[in-house]
Amino acid sequence: MTISRRKFMAATAVGTVTAPLFLSPNAEAQAALDDIDWGMGFPEGSTLLNRNENPIGLSEKAMAAAKRGVEKSFRYADSIFIKKQLSEYHGVPEDHIIVGTGSGELLNIMPLLYMREGSTNMVAVWESYRPIPSRAVKLGGEIKWVNLLPQDGYQYNLSRLLEAVDENTRLLFLVTPNNPTGTVMNYDDVEHLAGELPDHVKLIVDGAYRDFQEDGRDEIDLIKEGNKNILVTRTCSKIYAMAGLRAGYGIAHPDIIKEIAKFGGSPTSTNMAGFGAMAASIGDADYIKKSRNFVKNAREYYERELGAIGINTLAGPPIFILAETGENTQYISDQLRARKIFVRPGDEWGMPNHMRISYGLDHENATFIKALKEIIGA
Repeated sequence: MTISRRKFMAATAVGTVTAPLFLSPNAEAQAALDDIDWGMGFPEGSTLLNRNENPIGLSEKAMAAAKRGVEKSFRYADSIFIKKQLSEYHGVPEDHIIVGTGSGELLNIMPLLYMREGSTNMVAVWESYRPIPSRAVKLGGEIKWVNLLPQDGYQYNLSRLLEAVDENTRLLFLVTPNNPTGTVMNYDDVEHLAGELPDHVKLIVDGAYRDFQEDGRDEIDLIKEGNKNILVTRTCSKIYAMAGLRAGYGIAHPDIIKEIAKFGGSPTSTNMAGFGAMAASIGDADYIKKSRNFVKNAREYYERELGAIGINTLAGPPIFILAETGENTQYISDQLRARKIFVRPGDEWGMPNHMRISYGLDHENATFIKALKEIIGA
């Protein structure tokens, strides 16, 4: 039996007439709300430009579905309904899809699957997202780092990636668009890379920011064409502004999906609020356009304002920009922090003369630029 998305969303309305949530809270409930640290440890009034969050918030449809999900959160969500929707959206069979508590759950499982035995290594980029390689190290694996070179504009170099692969390589981890450089590996290059890898190497393509790119061929097409050694992950955290709802998914040949499912990505991995918001968001063309326009406008603002004070920038499709702030980067970051403005210094990616700035709302971006000018005397 299959249920359409429309019928499923309509069915969730049953019984909400008597639901007590989302009415005006009584005094006791309001006191409980007030006692919770919604700032997650940051000082009140902080400007948070450090976590690559999408500040425009959920779409109205996603918010309504998330609230309905909370009303029903005494039940488990079942990802079978999301898999059907994702299957239709991406044009892949349902057995090629696994839904997780964010894409991070699925990515973290890959080293456990392929690097827990013997002398193995992962090929990964140094100036990139580090948590997944760190999992491999904890399992006793080696990381063969490949650098993105400034003289190459921090672009991917296929030859150096392939040269790093040897008989002990089990995973090649690729983030495109990359965090923190915004670097994109285009489809033809990913296709070439995948085609050159030996069969004992699985290619992981972390596409957390892929939806900010304009539509076109992407890595999922390679799976459709029969490649059995690629895992592509997507998240709803970025393009759909659902970071706190923890919803993501992976697409791969069923052999990989079955292996991942041994350790995670169970049918109940997604919470009910995330399930509802995800069901209401996937393929929402109007909201995707809104997010892309927000990023475009913010990127133009930062490039203009930072360029005017002599700061070079590197940016791509994602929701952040990398600024070359020089040898005083840590001092600048500390001074911003003293003003309750938080960014991400680049030393964790081996780029100590850079800082990554996540795009905020207009007034937050203006607050950052004003403070930066004061700090550097511009």
